[in-house]
Amino acid sequence: MKLIYRNIIALMALVALTVGFTACEADPEFEHPNNLISDMRIKANPTADGIAGVITEYNAKGEAVPADEVTLEAVKGGYGKVEFILNPALEGSLNPERCYLSASLTFDEIITPGLAGIKNVTNRDAQGVARGIEFTVTSGTGDTRLYKVIGYFEGQYQINPDDNE
Repeated sequence: MKLIYRNIIALMALVALTVGFTACEADPEFEHPNNLISDMRIKANPTADGIAGVITEYNAKGEAVPADEVTLEAVKGGYGKVEFILNPALEGSLNPERCYLSASLTFDEIITPGLAGIKNVTNRDAQGVARGIEFTVTSGTGDTRLYKVIGYFEGQYQINPDDNE
């Protein structure tokens, strides 16, 4: 009886190892080239709904692509910009220097650095100019796209992250 249990345990271990090693293989059919952020929100706390940012996608020439014409091919080689221009009435309840972010990604995209934790989307330099922060989105096929994210209250720090660089 002990021999039967040992054989069953050995067989189960062998099956588990086989499944473990074969599950790590990437299937090209399920790798996706998308590296676009479709929605990003700024939040006062991690569970809040948040306020949607305005996403502008740029092509390889640095030209803004109209929102209804954004495709992977149209923006390939470019970058994206997410702006949170906040109503000053929110100043007591939402702080862009200590906020949370969330983003809508598809399938196998990875955003780095991650969105966990408190972020400072103003990221002011020594002169007080808001520079924003950068994220990289990597698709399942390895293609990357840079996103510049900046937030400020309307009328304050209205500096384009591309200015004065």
